Amino acid sequence: MTADIDTIAVLGAGTMGHGIAEVAALAEYEVRLRDINEELVQNGYDQIDWSLEKMADREYITEAEADAARERVTPVVPVEDAVADADVVIEAVPEDMDIKAEVYAEVDAYAPDHAIYGSNTSSLSITDLSELTDRPNRFCGMHFFNPPVRMDLVEVIRGAHTDDEILETIETLAEDLGKTPVRVRKDRPGFIVNRILIPMLNEAAWLVEDNLATVEEVDATATESLGLPMGAFELSDQIGNDVTLHILEHFQDVVGDAYDPAPLLERAVAEERLGRKTDEGFYDYDDGGVDYEAVDPRTDVEHRLLAAMANEVATLLAEDVATNEAIDQAMGLGAGFSEGPVALFEAAGLETLVETLDAAHEDTGAERYVAAESLRTAAETGGFGA
Repeated sequence: MTADIDTIAVLGAGTMGHGIAEVAALAEYEVRLRDINEELVQNGYDQIDWSLEKMADREYITEAEADAARERVTPVVPVEDAVADADVVIEAVPEDMDIKAEVYAEVDAYAPDHAIYGSNTSSLSITDLSELTDRPNRFCGMHFFNPPVRMDLVEVIRGAHTDDEILETIETLAEDLGKTPVRVRKDRPGFIVNRILIPMLNEAAWLVEDNLATVEEVDATATESLGLPMGAFELSDQIGNDVTLHILEHFQDVVGDAYDPAPLLERAVAEERLGRKTDEGFYDYDDGGVDYEAVDPRTDVEHRLLAAMANEVATLLAEDVATNEAIDQAMGLGAGFSEGPVALFEAAGLETLVETLDAAHEDTGAERYVAAESLRTAAETGGFGA
């Protein structure tokens, strides 16, 4: 166990919260799992119980280990009971600043002075969140991926006020939880994985919206040409099309119209075709589900998807948000890239990707196709460098 950390409070017993709590309990930490009422927190605990039972049935862990993990999780409702003896507080409540502000105000009232705060937010500003608290220097992002029990990546994000020792402690904790921490050096919308992946999903939707490709052609290209474990639309259905749209809308609000969501995605959400959780999204899961195996990939689609991601990677590197190595590691662990995105870009040709963006911008005038100057420079100099 990480030195000086015995008890972890997890605030929010939803999908991410109960998953994080289970991971911590399996790593032999005492866990306080908290939500706003008994029903929600009990449901979260029941999900942990079910998961541990399945793991024991499949002999990933022993029955004794499952029982011990169950006993380490205490479901609670009062915030004071959750955080009063916590060494680390991991917040996993809904992605709403007002809700998070209420939660942190309560946590500040009861958490011990030494407690470290880690937010599991997937896109909100770590700096802004830290400034809701009385300890912004002891606050960082600790972004797990879904499902936390299976996904190895944790993005550890520095806010504007975060002390170095806090980042180091949280990275050590992530390793002790059996995860791979990847350092995000600066607080930028979407951090690494979502900042690269979500615009690619949006570009996929724009390709279909503009009648340049079909859903099946895009997904066949994503899997066969890019080597992704699932197609772009298949992945959005898995994430939840409402979640994809919410992140894009946040990017549009805080960064600009380069993240203007495709109407195809907006219609899917408006019609409650949210993906697997509603049994229908871009595919109908009551009628065979995903079906693109017989479809041939297309080079032009490959270049459009790669160009969307390359623009984001170039920006992250130029702003020193992360290193090449961190980006490759994060996209491998968090998005299933079989090789790093930078290698994919350079294999396709950075000049080709810039030309792809320029042609799309000339055709549409859309801001999302304005090539980043850092991408142009990389194309001219032969690569992104170390």
